[in-house]
Amino acid sequence: MIYLAAVLIVASVALFVAAPLGGGLLARRRAGGGAAEAERLEHDRALAMQGLRELEFDREMGKLAEADYAALRARLMARALGASAALERLRALAAASAASAMPAAPAREAAAARIRFCPQCGVEAAAGNFCGACGAPLSLSARAAARAER
Repeated sequence: MIYLAAVLIVASVALFVAAPLGGGLLARRRAGGGAAEAERLEHDRALAMQGLRELEFDREMGKLAEADYAALRARLMARALGASAALERLRALAAASAASAMPAAPAREAAAARIRFCPQCGVEAAAGNFCGACGAPLSLSARAAARAER
């Protein structure tokens, strides 16, 4: 009898310790494919953007040759832009499926709801001329004015 109780206690402790390891898999399965794919794309884009920031820092510190910088930057930019484009396609598909269930919205509201990303830091930007995260200009006219000031 004591052995049975000891085995049950050991098994329950093992399950308690191992629960966080399997919890992520179960949560992803429950969340559905679209949400998990969007999360993966957001993560991939964030990693690429962080890599670009670190690459720029290394270049400014003189740790990187220009040829290496150009090659690495092109690869990271392609990764970030690919993830952003895939994320926008995924969100557009989700919005289209949601719009088919709802009555059509006016064109002005649809244009305002369009997702924009900051060209400097890659964060999703709200409506306006400047990024809320880094302050970079979002509109073409604001970018031109910022370049003219430099």
